[in-house]
Amino acid sequence: MAEKPMESPVLSEKDVLIAVMGLTGSGKSTFINLATQSPNKLQVGHSIQSCTDRVERADSFDLAGRRIVLFDTPGFDDTNKSETEILRIIAFELEKQYRKGRTLHGIIYVYRISDVRVGGLAKTNFGIFRKLCGDTSLKNVVIVTNMWSRLSTEEEGLRRVDELIGLDDFFKPAMAKGAVMMHHKKDTVDSAHGILRQILQNHPIALSIQTEIVDQHKTITETGAGMALDDKLALLAQQYERKLKEQFEAAEEARRERDEETRKEQLEEAERIRKLLEKLEEEKRNQARQYQLLQEQFAEAERKREQALREVEERGRREARAAEDRLRQHLDANERLRMQETADLEERMRSMPISPSRSRPSHSPRHGVIVSGRSYAMFNQEHESYYATLDQNEERREYLLLNFLSHGLTNENSSYHGNPIGSRKSSSTAKARLGTAFYGQFNQ
Repeated sequence: MAEKPMESPVLSEKDVLIAVMGLTGSGKSTFINLATQSPNKLQVGHSIQSCTDRVERADSFDLAGRRIVLFDTPGFDDTNKSETEILRIIAFELEKQYRKGRTLHGIIYVYRISDVRVGGLAKTNFGIFRKLCGDTSLKNVVIVTNMWSRLSTEEEGLRRVDELIGLDDFFKPAMAKGAVMMHHKKDTVDSAHGILRQILQNHPIALSIQTEIVDQHKTITETGAGMALDDKLALLAQQYERKLKEQFEAAEEARRERDEETRKEQLEEAERIRKLLEKLEEEKRNQARQYQLLQEQFAEAERKREQALREVEERGRREARAAEDRLRQHLDANERLRMQETADLEERMRSMPISPSRSRPSHSPRHGVIVSGRSYAMFNQEHESYYATLDQNEERREYLLLNFLSHGLTNENSSYHGNPIGSRKSSSTAKARLGTAFYGQFNQ
């Protein structure tokens, strides 16, 4: 089964987070798949073998205008992992969410109504579940009975419900603290969503194990759930020790009776129990250390994530500054180019000669005569040449009518090196049509 990324898509503070818990094979994954109607189904087991050995987040979906996110959890009776490992997995995921400011709106505890009797395993595991939640958050717990289709009659199920809620060492204490029981009688989407709507009315509350680890800085073995599990493991260790003693006694009895085959079998069973006892003791000793390693790994991962975010932000700032610098340089370059072109244009204007007529004027024209608008004319006595600007009208016809050039400079044979010029004579007035300035050499 491929592991799903736990943080994609990103959860928001408005999401409704709901954990689904219960024994292995109780129908947790089936319930989630039915509720989400997602094509990305969680793997469902059809035997006593567990299919969920980690906390898995199902695809989110909308219900009553809210975004729902369901978490599938392994059971404490998981066939692949020990109870200490399961507690470590569940507690660590709850701690991560709590450190990020997220708390559960509720927990669904799934129970098979088809079970003929309530075994010691179910009672013990529900006791650990109660300690994990704490008395305050039990009001956000919904105990869901399912697998009603396996009963011969609905009346049989209702009778079992009465028995369940009356057991002092099972559901009764939790319901006395506010937990409610609902029945998933039909495997329909409406039935599943009806249960979820009940949880939508809740206010998110931190679980006891979250506040104990994060706020009270307890080790996992010091939490209520951890101590409840230790008590269970202590009883299990006592059972192993008693069985180990019985096996050794049976082996000794077989030796006295010279029953070597039985003696060998008893010793093999004793060795198996001894290894189980050693493993149990080792798990108890290492529980706190293993959880601490998980916390350290998570802290290191968070440090790297935050560092990566800072680097991305810094890179973005550097790129923005570089873009601003490039834009400023581009604008400065354009401004310098414009100023240079203006200077070059003015220089060309000052150095453009306009040849006088073959017959010199009877009098010298004035220097720097303003004609009109942006047009002006100057006479260079040293080179006997005129400097002028020519303004162009809409029809690209230009006129240079200068009163001090009326002594024969403008005539029908005049030409302008550049754009064609049409000109006309005038004896007294000077006027230039306004437009775009053109510069060139005007020859008679």
